[in-house]
Amino acid sequence: MSHAFAKDSRACAACVSWGGDRALSEDNTLVRVGRHGAEGECRTASSHDYRKVTKAYHTCAAWSPLPTLKKHGGRIGGPTPTSGGPAGPSVFTTGQSTTGAGAGAAATALATPATAAVLEAEALPCRADPLDVEQTPQVRVLYTHWLRLKRKRAIPLVREIDTAQIRETVPRVCLMEPTADGDFVYRSCGRALQRRLPERATTRRVTECHPPQAAERWLADLRACLDSGEPRCLMVRDDPMLPGTRFVELLLPLADEEGGKATRILAYRHVPGG
Repeated sequence: MSHAFAKDSRACAACVSWGGDRALSEDNTLVRVGRHGAEGECRTASSHDYRKVTKAYHTCAAWSPLPTLKKHGGRIGGPTPTSGGPAGPSVFTTGQSTTGAGAGAAATALATPATAAVLEAEALPCRADPLDVEQTPQVRVLYTHWLRLKRKRAIPLVREIDTAQIRETVPRVCLMEPTADGDFVYRSCGRALQRRLPERATTRRVTECHPPQAAERWLADLRACLDSGEPRCLMVRDDPMLPGTRFVELLLPLADEEGGKATRILAYRHVPGG
């Protein structure tokens, strides 16, 4: 018997980076699989299950809906169900809905003060580990666009970036410009990133928008990308911007003129739920 998962179920079957067999319903609001326990490889680099085989009903904090589901209202909402368990009330057997028994646990999770999680995250050392950009699906659209612009040159130009071709990444993208004293300034900031910062970031310095330890880590990677003129893809952990989880970061160097050195950094931060 086939099963269907709702657009906001947070189930692997509805995730953009799940590798199992599935099909969309005619109204593009459900994902259908052959059976409830269908399996597929997780391709979300920021997930604890990266490169593991997961069940269709499995879920995690790094879940992100398929683009078609997102266009039809698929959003991340409410607390994440327990990892490895069914995706709760948003999981449906074809033609018949089922209700989860986790409402009490969800209410408890909602009652937990967010400030406690932020304080705990700030106490942990923010760090970033290198990733193979070619093997990181979250950054593929933006990285491919950058490579296309690069062609035979060392570094693409700032003015060549076409947001119409990278529309899905724009909310998570920011353009960073170095200052004389080693800091960086936000020249633009996507909506998904702005929501996670305490104040409007555009025209402000990194050291003004982020806690000291997180700012120091990010500035070090921004400078390394600027100096080398090469892309950097990283797995960031324990950043207060995303307490209790991790996210993928892509830094791409850009130049102001043909043959010039890198003068800006196009930064993409794949924050789950953005």
